[in-house]
Amino acid sequence: MADLEDVSDEVRKGLATMCMKIHRSVEETSDQFFSELRRKVYTTPKSYLDLISLYEKVLNQKRDLFHKNKNRLAVGLKKLQDTNNEIAILSENIKEMTPKLEAKNEELAKALVVVSADKEIANEKEKIVSAEAEIVDKKATESKAIADECQTILDAAMP
Repeated sequence: MADLEDVSDEVRKGLATMCMKIHRSVEETSDQFFSELRRKVYTTPKSYLDLISLYEKVLNQKRDLFHKNKNRLAVGLKKLQDTNNEIAILSENIKEMTPKLEAKNEELAKALVVVSADKEIANEKEKIVSAEAEIVDKKATESKAIADECQTILDAAMP
């Protein structure tokens, strides 16, 4: 137990006592096993040392797991802090851009009024142009009819 790192003397004494109790309880249970089933189970100093090495192995595994989880938590907290900082920066940008956005919206509203007025004027002119186009088409049809009639008369007059 002297090899264990980061373990106080009080905890080492408790571990030694625990290992001793476990080893003795295994001996008592093996005696009971022998008396009931007539099968002998041996507990040797090697099994006591195996118990201590198993404890050290499990302790190291749990420490590794603890450090991995601690590192994960630290990385997660770092990412959360970075994200919160980015959110704060973006919030400031939004606050700065809000007046500009409102000004652009007002300009857009004015432009929409101008565009709608221009569209109404264009619609009125389109009506006038379409009415004049009908008149022009009618005159073109009449002149075509006169031209066809003249051509017919000319063809008849020509030898």
